[in-house]
Amino acid sequence: MEADADAPAPASPKAVAETAKAPELEGRLLFHAGTGQRAALDEISELFRAKHPKVKVDFSYKGSGYFLADIMASREGDLYMPGEAFYVDQAAERGFVEEYEPEKHTAAYFVTVIATPKGNPKNIKTIEDFARPGVRVGLGDPKACAVGEWHERIFKKAGIFDAVKKNAIQNAQCIPELGNATKLGAIDATIIWTPTAAVYLKDIEIIPMPEGTRAEIPLPVVVLTTSKNKAVAKVLQDFVLSDEGRACFRKHAYVLDRDRVESEVEWLVEAARVAKDPSVPINEETCGHLVEEVRRQRH
Repeated sequence: MEADADAPAPASPKAVAETAKAPELEGRLLFHAGTGQRAALDEISELFRAKHPKVKVDFSYKGSGYFLADIMASREGDLYMPGEAFYVDQAAERGFVEEYEPEKHTAAYFVTVIATPKGNPKNIKTIEDFARPGVRVGLGDPKACAVGEWHERIFKKAGIFDAVKKNAIQNAQCIPELGNATKLGAIDATIIWTPTAAVYLKDIEIIPMPEGTRAEIPLPVVVLTTSKNKAVAKVLQDFVLSDEGRACFRKHAYVLDRDRVESEVEWLVEAARVAKDPSVPINEETCGHLVEEVRRQRH
């Protein structure tokens, strides 16, 4: 039988030996990340550790507004994934980012939705309702968390920021505070990211925001110049940006493609409906890609 001309040449014994001797990745990494990315990154970390058991990844989760000062003071950290590209730009301007290309290094997107307590007791339908007298509003601190900056932008664009601010009874330092306050009924309305809303499917109502009103925020991940193990940090960065890594983001209601924002938010609304109604079966037809999150909250 003749050899296939298109078949790849067999690896030489030397190449095979060199591959066999390739060192296993090892080391310890410090990953600075916004609290809003925790659900996906915790899962990605488990998958990465299964592939590279000798690599230990420590996460520092906090509001995005705190990171730059921490990095500048400590000069420590290997990877950085804040809640908005603006913070990466700031770090890059100060020489803390190895390489940054927005399209190449964006793993997913945050998209804003309105959230109210279960049953929506104040009948909130649009952002204009946040300015109605008597509506208790939860806002984020713009100096502490990325969503707080977007609260200001969204309400100022609508010309109602001053009225909304008068109704604000919360100035959250991180976005989970807004989710918890909504769940407990301590506030009547807020605006949060889709993955934050996904954590509270059983306990809140989720209202989509139309294009032109909502925010769609890219989430880049970069290697820091302060990294003491840049080669391993780059492997983890590549994994976060891989199809397998990005699938973890989608499972937790992050949006991967801006052209599919409406359909992804519709799935989130449906998932919340199913999570609250035990008579509805949990499957891909009823919950789409959010099956695991709905199942976790129903049981």
